Amino acid sequence: MQSNSTSPISWLDKLDTTLYGFILGMVLPMIMFVIYREIKFSYLPWDQYVASVKDLSVLPSFIKVCVFINLPFFFLFNLLKKFSLCMGIFVASLLYIIAMFSVKYLL
Repeated sequence: MQSNSTSPISWLDKLDTTLYGFILGMVLPMIMFVIYREIKFSYLPWDQYVASVKDLSVLPSFIKVCVFINLPFFFLFNLLKKFSLCMGIFVASLLYIIAMFSVKYLL
């Protein structure tokens, strides 16, 4: 006798969509922005830190540092074969990188 029951879907399988990957890829660099301030620029008040980031000559460097956090998550989800999440993280990272090159070379 065969059982027609389906195996339960894990929470990670439910999150394996490009949209969730994109959201994760956009939010992680913002979190890294705060962590980077706490590690390297803790002596600056928050408003002065944000004002220094707005300087167009420094902004590409901040973007590079903050987007770097997407890389380990991309590889982790790739190893777990969650390719839709990987695609979302990749697209979000690509948008950040395009913004970085736009600021660096066009403005």
